[in-house]
Amino acid sequence: MFGTISSVTGRRTIGAMLFLPLILVFLLSQSTAQWILFAIAGVMVWEFTGMVRLSMPLRATILMDFALFALPAPYFIGLEMVAGMSLLPVVLGLAALVVVFVWMTTRDAVAAGFSCAIIACILAARGMLGVENGHLLLLSVAAIVASCDIAAYFTGRTIGGPPLAPSISPNKTRSGAIGGLVAAVLACLLLRSVLQINFAEAVIGGVVIAVLAQSGDLLESMLKRRIGVKDSGNLIPGHGGFLDRFDGYLLTLPAVYLYILAG
Repeated sequence: MFGTISSVTGRRTIGAMLFLPLILVFLLSQSTAQWILFAIAGVMVWEFTGMVRLSMPLRATILMDFALFALPAPYFIGLEMVAGMSLLPVVLGLAALVVVFVWMTTRDAVAAGFSCAIIACILAARGMLGVENGHLLLLSVAAIVASCDIAAYFTGRTIGGPPLAPSISPNKTRSGAIGGLVAAVLACLLLRSVLQINFAEAVIGGVVIAVLAQSGDLLESMLKRRIGVKDSGNLIPGHGGFLDRFDGYLLTLPAVYLYILAG
Protein backbone atom coordinates (compact mmCIF):
# COMPACT_ATOMS: atom_id res chain seq x y z
CA MET A 1 0.00 0.00 0.00
CA PHE A 2 2.67 2.49 1.05
CA GLY A 3 4.76 1.55 -1.98
CA THR A 4 1.80 2.34 -4.24
CA ILE A 5 1.19 5.67 -2.51
CA SER A 6 4.86 6.57 -2.77
CA SER A 7 4.88 5.67 -6.46
CA VAL A 8 1.80 7.78 -7.17
CA THR A 9 3.18 10.69 -5.14
CA GLY A 10 6.49 10.46 -6.95
CA ARG A 11 4.81 10.63 -10.36
CA ARG A 12 2.69 13.59 -9.25
CA THR A 13 5.81 15.37 -7.95
CA ILE A 14 7.63 14.86 -11.24
CA GLY A 15 4.56 16.06 -13.14
CA ALA A 16 4.35 19.19 -10.99
CA MET A 17 8.05 19.95 -11.47
CA LEU A 18 7.56 19.96 -15.24
CA PHE A 19 5.53 23.14 -14.78
CA LEU A 20 8.35 25.07 -13.07
CA PRO A 21 9.94 26.29 -16.35
CA LEU A 22 6.48 27.26 -17.58
CA ILE A 23 5.87 29.28 -14.42
CA LEU A 24 9.21 31.06 -14.78
CA VAL A 25 8.45 31.98 -18.39
CA PHE A 26 4.97 33.09 -17.32
CA LEU A 27 6.60 35.51 -14.87
CA LEU A 28 8.72 37.16 -17.57
CA SER A 29 6.01 39.41 -18.94
CA GLN A 30 2.31 39.75 -19.41
CA SER A 31 2.58 39.35 -23.17
CA THR A 32 4.49 36.08 -22.77
CA ALA A 33 1.88 34.88 -20.29
CA GLN A 34 -0.88 35.56 -22.82
CA TRP A 35 0.74 33.30 -25.40
CA ILE A 36 1.24 30.58 -22.79
CA LEU A 37 -2.47 30.79 -22.03
CA PHE A 38 -3.18 30.52 -25.75
CA ALA A 39 -1.16 27.29 -25.96
CA ILE A 40 -2.60 25.76 -22.78
CA ALA A 41 -6.14 26.58 -23.88
CA GLY A 42 -5.54 24.81 -27.18
CA VAL A 43 -4.29 21.65 -25.46
CA MET A 44 -7.20 21.64 -22.97
CA VAL A 45 -9.78 22.02 -25.72
CA TRP A 46 -8.16 19.33 -27.85
CA GLU A 47 -8.19 16.95 -24.88
CA PHE A 48 -11.84 17.73 -24.10
CA THR A 49 -13.05 17.23 -27.66
CA GLY A 50 -11.13 13.95 -27.76
CA MET A 51 -12.64 12.80 -24.45
CA VAL A 52 -16.20 13.31 -25.68
CA ARG A 53 -15.29 11.66 -28.99
CA LEU A 54 -16.18 14.45 -31.39
CA SER A 55 -15.35 13.95 -35.05
CA MET A 56 -12.01 15.29 -36.25
CA PRO A 57 -13.56 18.06 -38.43
CA LEU A 58 -15.69 19.23 -35.49
CA ARG A 59 -12.70 19.11 -33.14
CA ALA A 60 -10.71 21.28 -35.54
CA THR A 61 -13.62 23.74 -35.92
CA ILE A 62 -14.07 24.09 -32.16
CA LEU A 63 -10.32 24.51 -31.72
CA MET A 64 -10.39 27.45 -34.17
CA ASP A 65 -13.22 29.02 -32.18
CA PHE A 66 -11.16 28.73 -29.00
CA ALA A 67 -8.21 30.30 -30.78
CA LEU A 68 -10.33 33.46 -30.90
CA PHE A 69 -11.44 33.06 -27.27
CA ALA A 70 -7.83 32.77 -26.05
CA LEU A 71 -6.25 35.26 -28.47
CA PRO A 72 -3.99 37.68 -26.52
CA ALA A 73 -5.76 40.92 -25.64
CA PRO A 74 -3.67 43.26 -27.88
CA TYR A 75 -4.40 41.14 -30.96
CA PHE A 76 -8.06 40.79 -30.04
CA ILE A 77 -8.33 44.57 -29.69
CA GLY A 78 -6.59 44.89 -33.06
CA LEU A 79 -9.23 42.66 -34.64
CA GLU A 80 -11.95 44.84 -33.13
CA MET A 81 -10.30 47.95 -34.58
CA VAL A 82 -10.16 46.35 -38.02
CA ALA A 83 -13.78 45.24 -37.72
CA GLY A 84 -14.83 48.63 -36.40
CA MET A 85 -17.03 47.01 -33.76
CA SER A 86 -16.98 45.04 -30.53
CA LEU A 87 -16.40 41.35 -31.13
CA LEU A 88 -18.15 40.37 -27.90
CA PRO A 89 -21.38 39.38 -29.73
CA VAL A 90 -19.29 37.25 -32.11
CA VAL A 91 -17.52 35.54 -29.22
CA LEU A 92 -20.79 34.88 -27.40
CA GLY A 93 -22.36 33.55 -30.60
CA LEU A 94 -19.45 31.21 -31.27
CA ALA A 95 -19.49 30.09 -27.64
CA ALA A 96 -23.18 29.23 -27.93
CA LEU A 97 -22.50 27.28 -31.13
CA VAL A 98 -19.74 25.28 -29.43
CA VAL A 99 -22.10 24.28 -26.63
CA VAL A 100 -24.83 23.38 -29.13
CA PHE A 101 -22.42 21.26 -31.20
CA VAL A 102 -21.23 19.41 -28.09
CA TRP A 103 -24.80 18.78 -26.99
CA MET A 104 -25.98 17.64 -30.43
CA THR A 105 -23.04 15.27 -30.77
CA THR A 106 -22.99 13.79 -27.26
CA ARG A 107 -26.58 14.31 -26.06
CA ASP A 108 -24.98 14.72 -22.65
CA ALA A 109 -25.88 17.68 -20.43
CA VAL A 110 -22.71 17.25 -18.36
CA ALA A 111 -20.51 17.43 -21.49
CA ALA A 112 -22.39 20.51 -22.70
CA GLY A 113 -22.09 22.14 -19.28
CA PHE A 114 -18.41 21.27 -19.14
CA SER A 115 -17.87 23.01 -22.49
CA CYS A 116 -19.52 26.12 -20.98
CA ALA A 117 -17.10 25.95 -18.04
CA ILE A 118 -14.06 25.71 -20.34
CA ILE A 119 -15.25 28.69 -22.37
CA ALA A 120 -15.88 30.79 -19.26
CA CYS A 121 -12.51 29.80 -17.78
CA ILE A 122 -10.50 30.71 -20.88
CA LEU A 123 -12.33 34.01 -21.42
CA ALA A 124 -11.83 34.90 -17.74
CA ALA A 125 -8.12 34.04 -17.89
CA ARG A 126 -7.67 36.21 -20.97
CA GLY A 127 -9.59 39.01 -19.25
CA MET A 128 -7.37 38.78 -16.18
CA LEU A 129 -4.28 38.96 -18.36
CA GLY A 130 -5.69 42.15 -19.86
CA VAL A 131 -5.45 44.10 -16.58
CA GLU A 132 -2.27 45.61 -15.15
CA ASN A 133 0.01 42.91 -13.67
CA GLY A 134 -2.63 40.38 -14.62
CA HIS A 135 -0.01 37.64 -15.00
CA LEU A 136 0.98 38.07 -11.34
CA LEU A 137 -2.67 38.01 -10.32
CA LEU A 138 -3.28 34.85 -12.31
CA LEU A 139 -0.20 33.18 -10.84
CA SER A 140 -1.37 34.12 -7.34
CA VAL A 141 -4.73 32.46 -7.95
CA ALA A 142 -2.87 29.46 -9.39
CA ALA A 143 -0.77 29.25 -6.21
CA ILE A 144 -3.93 29.21 -4.08
CA VAL A 145 -5.54 26.52 -6.22
CA ALA A 146 -2.33 24.47 -6.18
CA SER A 147 -2.10 24.79 -2.39
CA CYS A 148 -5.67 23.55 -2.11
CA ASP A 149 -5.01 20.63 -4.46
CA ILE A 150 -1.76 19.54 -2.77
CA ALA A 151 -3.17 19.82 0.76
CA ALA A 152 -6.35 17.96 -0.21
CA TYR A 153 -4.30 15.14 -1.73
CA PHE A 154 -1.94 14.65 1.21
CA THR A 155 -4.57 15.21 3.90
CA GLY A 156 -6.87 12.71 2.26
CA ARG A 157 -4.05 10.18 1.89
CA THR A 158 -2.94 10.63 5.51
CA ILE A 159 -6.24 10.91 7.38
CA GLY A 160 -8.66 9.21 5.02
CA GLY A 161 -12.24 8.98 6.20
CA PRO A 162 -15.61 9.18 4.45
CA PRO A 163 -15.54 9.97 0.72
CA LEU A 164 -16.56 13.45 -0.36
CA ALA A 165 -18.64 12.37 -3.34
CA PRO A 166 -18.57 8.55 -3.60
CA SER A 167 -20.70 8.34 -6.71
CA ILE A 168 -18.47 10.79 -8.58
CA SER A 169 -14.95 10.39 -7.23
CA PRO A 170 -14.62 7.76 -4.46
CA ASN A 171 -10.94 8.57 -3.81
CA LYS A 172 -11.66 12.13 -2.67
CA THR A 173 -12.36 12.40 1.05
CA ARG A 174 -14.05 14.94 3.28
CA SER A 175 -10.84 15.27 5.29
CA GLY A 176 -9.00 16.11 2.09
CA ALA A 177 -11.59 18.73 1.19
CA ILE A 178 -11.18 20.37 4.61
CA GLY A 179 -7.39 20.23 4.35
CA GLY A 180 -7.57 21.86 0.92
CA LEU A 181 -9.85 24.59 2.22
CA VAL A 182 -7.51 25.42 5.12
CA ALA A 183 -4.50 25.52 2.78
CA ALA A 184 -6.31 27.79 0.32
CA VAL A 185 -7.18 30.25 3.09
CA LEU A 186 -3.58 30.29 4.35
CA ALA A 187 -2.23 30.79 0.83
CA CYS A 188 -4.71 33.61 0.23
CA LEU A 189 -3.61 35.29 3.47
CA LEU A 190 0.05 35.02 2.45
CA LEU A 191 -0.69 36.53 -0.95
CA ARG A 192 -3.07 39.29 0.12
CA SER A 193 -0.49 42.03 -0.56
CA VAL A 194 -0.16 40.81 -4.15
CA LEU A 195 -3.92 40.42 -4.49
CA GLN A 196 -4.44 43.79 -2.76
CA ILE A 197 -7.16 42.53 -0.43
CA ASN A 198 -7.71 42.81 3.31
CA PHE A 199 -7.74 40.06 5.93
CA ALA A 200 -11.47 39.36 5.73
CA GLU A 201 -11.42 39.30 1.93
CA ALA A 202 -8.48 36.88 2.02
CA VAL A 203 -10.30 34.47 4.33
CA ILE A 204 -13.54 34.61 2.35
CA GLY A 205 -11.64 34.44 -0.94
CA GLY A 206 -9.67 31.39 0.21
CA VAL A 207 -12.86 29.57 1.17
CA VAL A 208 -14.59 30.44 -2.11
CA ILE A 209 -11.58 29.45 -4.22
CA ALA A 210 -11.23 26.14 -2.35
CA VAL A 211 -14.90 25.29 -2.87
CA LEU A 212 -14.86 26.25 -6.55
CA ALA A 213 -11.53 24.54 -7.26
CA GLN A 214 -12.69 21.27 -5.74
CA SER A 215 -16.07 21.60 -7.46
CA GLY A 216 -14.29 21.98 -10.81
CA ASP A 217 -12.31 18.84 -10.04
CA LEU A 218 -15.53 16.97 -9.25
CA LEU A 219 -17.16 18.31 -12.41
CA GLU A 220 -14.42 16.79 -14.55
CA SER A 221 -14.58 13.56 -12.54
CA MET A 222 -18.32 13.40 -13.24
CA LEU A 223 -17.71 13.87 -16.96
CA LYS A 224 -14.98 11.23 -17.08
CA ARG A 225 -17.16 8.75 -15.20
CA ARG A 226 -20.06 9.32 -17.59
CA ILE A 227 -17.97 8.82 -20.72
CA GLY A 228 -15.78 6.05 -19.26
CA VAL A 229 -12.27 7.52 -19.33
CA LYS A 230 -9.68 7.71 -16.54
CA ASP A 231 -7.72 10.79 -17.64
CA SER A 232 -8.13 13.52 -20.22
CA GLY A 233 -4.67 12.69 -21.58
CA ASN A 234 -1.24 11.39 -20.61
CA LEU A 235 1.02 14.40 -21.11
CA ILE A 236 1.73 14.98 -17.40
CA PRO A 237 3.13 12.13 -15.26
CA GLY A 238 0.90 11.42 -12.26
CA HIS A 239 -1.72 13.95 -13.35
CA GLY A 240 -2.96 12.74 -16.74
CA GLY A 241 -3.64 15.50 -19.22
CA PHE A 242 -3.59 19.27 -19.06
CA LEU A 243 -7.33 19.32 -18.42
CA ASP A 244 -6.83 17.06 -15.40
CA ARG A 245 -4.27 19.51 -14.05
CA PHE A 246 -6.29 22.66 -14.71
CA ASP A 247 -9.81 21.50 -13.84
CA GLY A 248 -9.59 23.43 -10.58
CA TYR A 249 -9.58 26.67 -12.58
CA LEU A 250 -12.78 25.98 -14.54
CA LEU A 251 -15.08 27.61 -11.99
CA THR A 252 -12.48 29.57 -10.02
CA LEU A 253 -11.21 31.95 -12.71
CA PRO A 254 -14.66 33.09 -13.88
CA ALA A 255 -15.58 33.89 -10.26
CA VAL A 256 -12.33 35.79 -9.65
CA TYR A 257 -12.71 37.76 -12.89
CA LEU A 258 -16.30 38.70 -12.05
CA TYR A 259 -15.04 39.94 -8.67
CA ILE A 260 -12.42 42.05 -10.45
CA LEU A 261 -15.04 43.52 -12.79
CA ALA A 262 -17.36 44.25 -9.86
CA GLY A 263 -14.56 46.03 -8.02
